[in-house]
Amino acid sequence: MKHLAKLWLLLFLLFESCVIFQATKVPANNLKAALETKSNKSPKIVFLGDSITHGRVSYDYVASIAKHPSLADYQIINEGINSRLTVQILEQLENVKQINPDIVFLLIGTNDLKATLSEEEYNRYANLWKLKDPVTEESFVRNLTKIIQTIQKDTKTKLVVFSPPVLGEDPNSIPFQRSKRFAELTKQVVTKEKAIYKPLHETLSRGLDESKLNVRKPYIQGTWGMYWTILKYYSSTSSWNDLGDSNGYYYLTDAIHLNERGGKILEDMALEEILVGKK
Repeated sequence: MKHLAKLWLLLFLLFESCVIFQATKVPANNLKAALETKSNKSPKIVFLGDSITHGRVSYDYVASIAKHPSLADYQIINEGINSRLTVQILEQLENVKQINPDIVFLLIGTNDLKATLSEEEYNRYANLWKLKDPVTEESFVRNLTKIIQTIQKDTKTKLVVFSPPVLGEDPNSIPFQRSKRFAELTKQVVTKEKAIYKPLHETLSRGLDESKLNVRKPYIQGTWGMYWTILKYYSSTSSWNDLGDSNGYYYLTDAIHLNERGGKILEDMALEEILVGKK
């Protein structure tokens, strides 16, 4: 029996390692790869962001956009990485300048706002990214402003910025209110810097109100729910919508990431800007 138990444990650990690999796999069409391949495809579109853009632990809206029949000749670049904050986006701006894209979509802020919720949340990001400074509303505004100003100054790109999505779906919870606050800050910065603003948070929030759900679940600190949802996705035939539904969410999968229902809203907002004027 001991040998059988050890075998099952070994198989579970092996399976878990495979899931982690799938969930953290860097997009093949990232900025570095695009610079190395020097593709002649045009226009070039860069999606900058965190795990929601990365698309390995939730609905992959960038991959879906890349499959649009009108965009066959476009170069779609996915520069999204799990757990990124605004400070990690700043580190990618040299590569953005080198690729000189026609459109840049920026979706960032969820991890910044999560890092302001508690010392434990901050420490997780501090350990992951070796952060030296605290994460605050002020640092978010400062970094977001620098990102926008740098892209607008050093490229001729069309810059489109989304507000961060809802964090949890309970409007009375502190995490949801913090996500609303960071959406407001994003709008203020984008409006001041004269970039294009897309109201993702506001649209999701309005949709939740109109859905008249009996129960709206909040975000609760902890990673188990997220990891369990990812594990179920890669080990079953469940869709992101199925997993969101089973976890009690309408637009989300695990209180953080977008399922297909929420991701399609984001996708449609991006396509509005890509296909504008295109017959």
